Amino acid sequence: MLRIGHQAGRRLTRITASRTPIHHHHSRALSSASSTNISNVRQNVAWAVGAGVVFTGATLALQSPSFGLNRDMVVYNDSSDNSTEKQRHSIGSSLATLLGFKKQPKIEQADIVLDTDLTVTSWKQQEQDALVKTPGVMLWGSNKNGLVDPTGKSAGVIQIPQRLATFQGKVFRDLKLGDDYAAAVDEDGTVYQWGSGYNQESHEPEATLINRDIAQVTLCDTKLYGLSKDGSRIYVLPKVRPTSGPTKAAIDYQKPKGSVLRYVGLGGSADDKHDPMTQLPVQDLLQKDERIVSMSSGKIHMAMVTSHGRVFGSEDGLSISLIGNADFRQSRILEVACGEVHTLARDDQGRGWAWGVNGFGQLAQGAYSHANLKLSSPTLIKDIAGTEGGVECVKVAAGGQSSYFVLKAENLFKVKSAGMGQWGQLGDGSYTHIQGSLVTIAPLSNLAEFKEQEKKMVPIGIHDLAIGSTHGFAVLDNAITKDTSTTESTTTVTHGRDVLSWGQNTYYQLLTGKRTNKTEPVNALPLDSDLLQAADKAVAAIALGKQQQPVSTEALDATNRLQLMPAQPRPDQVSSSDTKKGKKQEDKEFVELKIVAGNGVSGVYCGSSTTAKSV
Repeated sequence: MLRIGHQAGRRLTRITASRTPIHHHHSRALSSASSTNISNVRQNVAWAVGAGVVFTGATLALQSPSFGLNRDMVVYNDSSDNSTEKQRHSIGSSLATLLGFKKQPKIEQADIVLDTDLTVTSWKQQEQDALVKTPGVMLWGSNKNGLVDPTGKSAGVIQIPQRLATFQGKVFRDLKLGDDYAAAVDEDGTVYQWGSGYNQESHEPEATLINRDIAQVTLCDTKLYGLSKDGSRIYVLPKVRPTSGPTKAAIDYQKPKGSVLRYVGLGGSADDKHDPMTQLPVQDLLQKDERIVSMSSGKIHMAMVTSHGRVFGSEDGLSISLIGNADFRQSRILEVACGEVHTLARDDQGRGWAWGVNGFGQLAQGAYSHANLKLSSPTLIKDIAGTEGGVECVKVAAGGQSSYFVLKAENLFKVKSAGMGQWGQLGDGSYTHIQGSLVTIAPLSNLAEFKEQEKKMVPIGIHDLAIGSTHGFAVLDNAITKDTSTTESTTTVTHGRDVLSWGQNTYYQLLTGKRTNKTEPVNALPLDSDLLQAADKAVAAIALGKQQQPVSTEALDATNRLQLMPAQPRPDQVSSSDTKKGKKQEDKEFVELKIVAGNGVSGVYCGSSTTAKSV
């Protein structure tokens, strides 16, 4: 019988068919539920590929011995995990399982019981709601471009998450981290930009797009795109801070207040036609009742999805075009994601599409060849069969030269990747320079947890993937809530969504407390309140010109892990059924923690969302 409970360790424990007790960290059980138990076989034969990993790492080191790093910046890759769990089975047993001669017994629901002798680690005990009690942005990693600490008084590498003072107390709609500049959208729709790429003299955040009600931003090498909340307009701003000229005038432009009709929501939007800020001509292509719902961008290109499932694209920031051939345009696209020079998409049939440059196999078209070096039109990914083939693509993500897909089959979820894996960013346990076929990220695949209320194992999906240039984060869809009132549908979070990180860790961007690259996802360390307080004091001391005291990392408890709070009602929200328009509505504002990844830098921010229900 399998007993599920605590274990001192950060990693997700994967349930095997062993009949010995298995205790898990915290009070939730995370396991592999694959019927074929491929992940177990993969762990058992990890020794067989060790030599290959070493050889690959050595080869890459010879190809690029320093990558521009000083001697004290050298980063060593993670070694193989020689845990007792991996040594439990003999080599002969592993090979027998691999060859299909020996089948591991299936885990039955009756064989799983919850260990009741546990102390539940509550959300309050973990103190990971600090960004909700006091909203804002916390960043860590490379500070060479002033993204983490715009004052420039901190070190070039900041390993402890710290608050961005300018955004203290603010809730945000969006946050993006570029190579040398960043942008954020607050809950009022105002866009802020900062970093050396935006302003060489001062890296502090500045408001650059005001009174346009922006909901989302995406960054290219030379420009920023801002999508209005109603999905009807996309504004284009330069990356570099303008000091004069028409762009500066457009930033300072104050839109007319409009007519009375605009205030009551019955029109009055004609004033937008006179807005001097550069806009993409999306109105020329949008159909009636069609709007832009999301967008993504690479180094020079951007792509957007409409409510009708069409995809538009732009490279110059001045013109747009409808993307794809007839087959692609007949499909209803639900999501797009851009890497540096490639784009991914998924449609309502569960299929995956890819186009752009395929230099590292990021288009997942199989073995590398001159024929698929570059695909100008969206092309189906053969390894993703779609709903007709029993495999549905439910999420796509991209970053740098790598691609990621979340696939659902028989109520189980798998995460696969392709492209460059030189820093371990493919997450499959290897350092691969070029990977043209999809590989499985085992620690994120076939996960399940025991639901005490339902008394059974329930699959764990992927809530979000935050992908940077060479590292990434996965947010599991495993938050636990419970009803706290018998009269209202009020819930309290007892456990948040687990966060795992992998890839390059030169600048401590993985939040593991160490500088070792990770070829497979591991639990990120928590945003510990005591440690963060110490970091805040250190930053404050620097700002006041005092000598910086070293901040100890001993408070990073390896038995805990980072969890992000799901959407919850705002603590400072005042319930009201009367709105400005005089129409009775029950407005509910929610906040949740979200994570982002850039080029050597990462962050968590307090995000906002609003729902209104007519009564």
